[in-house]
Amino acid sequence: MSDPAAAAADIVDLYDRRSEDWIADRGRTLTGHDRVWLDRFAAALSPGDTVLDVGCGSGRPIAASLLDAGFRVTGVDSSARLIAHASRDLPSGRFLQADMRTLDLGRTFAGILAWHSLFHLSPDDQRRTLPRLLAHAAPKATVLFTSGPALGHVLGDWRGEPLYHGSLDPDDYRAALTGAGFRVEHDVLAGDGGAWLARRDG
Repeated sequence: MSDPAAAAADIVDLYDRRSEDWIADRGRTLTGHDRVWLDRFAAALSPGDTVLDVGCGSGRPIAASLLDAGFRVTGVDSSARLIAHASRDLPSGRFLQADMRTLDLGRTFAGILAWHSLFHLSPDDQRRTLPRLLAHAAPKATVLFTSGPALGHVLGDWRGEPLYHGSLDPDDYRAALTGAGFRVEHDVLAGDGGAWLARRDG
């Protein structure tokens, strides 16, 4: 499959079909780049705060680390198999099968995380989805997500299958965040991707 549109449409099924492979490859330990950014995210929150982990996968290592730190975590993922695994493995969290493109939980959270998940959507889907995710943010919420470095998409290869990544222009991410009342505190746009940490003053 070399068609980006087809690869983007297949992303939900890919993670569900290959859930056990993803669990094995992702690992259980938070390290390196992931640890640095999650520590920044957690430092902006208060003990016992609620966190929405969008694209939580199996719950490890990110949701597990947040639960261990005392946060109340709700994880959502489109893969039924990954959500079932997370629910069994991390019973102190709340895990729901849901598509971030249509997410509407009817509540807000102190922290919203879309780490290595939002960027699997096409640019058009991201334009529709990011405001939907930010609508789940409490008045003084913190949000953290990853992106590509520029508008467009790339196809990677994971275990012999095409893996889609899409991105908006950085100015589009800034506009979405500031328009929702957030202040960008940290952003890194280099190499193959970027990371955004923003806070709402309330």
